[in-house]
Amino acid sequence: MEFVNQEEVVDLLDEYGIEEIGKGADCVFLQMGDGEGVVHMHLACPESSCKPRKGASMMPVAKDKLPQVIASMINRLHLNQVVLVPIGKWRTVFDAVAFSMAQNEIKQVREDWQAFDAAATVELNTRDPLLCDPGDFHTIMALMRALLSDASNPDQGLLLIATASPVLVELVPDGAVRVSLGSQVLADELAEAFAG
Repeated sequence: MEFVNQEEVVDLLDEYGIEEIGKGADCVFLQMGDGEGVVHMHLACPESSCKPRKGASMMPVAKDKLPQVIASMINRLHLNQVVLVPIGKWRTVFDAVAFSMAQNEIKQVREDWQAFDAAATVELNTRDPLLCDPGDFHTIMALMRALLSDASNPDQGLLLIATASPVLVELVPDGAVRVSLGSQVLADELAEAFAG
């Protein structure tokens, strides 16, 4: 995991039709535009107050199963590299997950998180994107589980953007995942995964 400059991600966002849709107090929200072939999905637990995007297909998923569903998406779509961007600042994310990540039952996740936490000190007051490779995915999944368990504010959400495919995933801490896929082919791949 390494932080990259925001400018390095701007071209990727433009290429995939991802745009800023609103700012709150220290929050920035992104969404993929409704271009040709774009498919939107909304996965949420019954308790979630997150509103689905207009035209999104809905899928009920238990809150504790959402990280597993995201992991399945990453595997099914063969994503080799992703960029994580916080909705708020990294500090809000770290504040929410600090205890859970430090106490994670998997030693490798704890060690990776401790190394990352130490290196991230200068990035906490930024929204700088975090580039992640497949070796980091176990830590990303643990981070998402911790956010769904411990986060309580929208600014503690995360955006996951694939670097090689038009895929945007937004994790909403109260138990929802908004997914935008840039083609029907990608949507069909996921539909097969969910059906199986």
